[in-house]
Amino acid sequence: MSTYELSLTSNYVADWDFKMAIRELIQNGVDQETLEPDNIFNIFYENGTLQFENLKSKLKINTLLLGRSSKTHDDNTVGQFGEGYKISALVLNRLGKTFTVHNYGKNEIWTTRFINSRKWHDKILAFDVNENISSRNGLVIEVGNITPEEYDAIQDIWLGFKGDYKKIDTSKGEILLDESEKNKIYVNGLYISCSADLQYGYNFHPKYLKLERDRKSCDSFDTKLLTSEMLNEAFLEDKIEPGKIMEMVEDENDDVMFLKYTSNRSKVIQACMDTIDKQGKEMISMQKENEELPEELTQAIPVAEPSEYDRIKNQGGNPVFVKPHVYELVKYVAEERTDNLYNYRKEVPVKERTLKEEFEFWMELYGEELSYKAENALKELIEQI
Repeated sequence: MSTYELSLTSNYVADWDFKMAIRELIQNGVDQETLEPDNIFNIFYENGTLQFENLKSKLKINTLLLGRSSKTHDDNTVGQFGEGYKISALVLNRLGKTFTVHNYGKNEIWTTRFINSRKWHDKILAFDVNENISSRNGLVIEVGNITPEEYDAIQDIWLGFKGDYKKIDTSKGEILLDESEKNKIYVNGLYISCSADLQYGYNFHPKYLKLERDRKSCDSFDTKLLTSEMLNEAFLEDKIEPGKIMEMVEDENDDVMFLKYTSNRSKVIQACMDTIDKQGKEMISMQKENEELPEELTQAIPVAEPSEYDRIKNQGGNPVFVKPHVYELVKYVAEERTDNLYNYRKEVPVKERTLKEEFEFWMELYGEELSYKAENALKELIEQI
């Protein structure tokens, strides 16, 4: 038997709990499968024992060194810092769990314990490595003394526990459609916390969303940009209905907060303009049927400010109020149509209104702000002019 003392005291990472330690082991297993797809990762729980298996993995002794990791600088994995299973072993031993590594690929079995180190004069974690000839391959990390309640408590930290789930695949990850996954963020299947308020759940590929060193949180700005890119991609590939995208845009959901920064967003812009144009046509249809107007006066012009609405209306245009978030998305269309209107007015100036027309125009702008009684009384006065 060989014993390896790690420079980890028993109270290191004192704030880590059971779920955090288990999450680290799941992350390691998932990362190994990501690097080598046929190195399949499985989890088994039976009789108080939790097993984490990779079919082709094996551990070298030098992985006991802090900072030593085969995943460092690999963009496709979550783990990057070389701490991994050593920290999990320490925390789980501290919590009264057993921690055993069946290193079948090396014909070894590793067990863990705390010892009073003569060298360091402190209580530290040690790994005992024994020869264990086996016909099996792969690696199994086994954690004992796990209660059913503890096993139930870890079900929310990994998508793999959930079985089949509805999703839309994109180049940057999965859009999770089940209502139970709403506003949940995962990276490579591992749950992380994020301050964004999302209508869908998302499972990102690690290379697109980097985590903080605690590997449990991420930047909300990066998250919103990624969700916008994923939804835009799904919409381009007809994997999501236009109505759903429009609903999220109009509601200013975080999922689509940065659509205006995505590439190839012309289809989303067109979907927004289709809705705005429909509203514009409804407004024009309320005019006299026999009144033929040029396109510059009938096409809908998105506006977000009352002052801009008044300016467009004064030029005889067809302004349609939209929310600021929608306006930012369709801004270049609004500006182009506004320019068309103003250029038209250079050739065909607005004719001077009569007093009656001025009142009618005022009523069109502000009539809804009057009481029903006042509005009708003013209409009667206008008719007498």
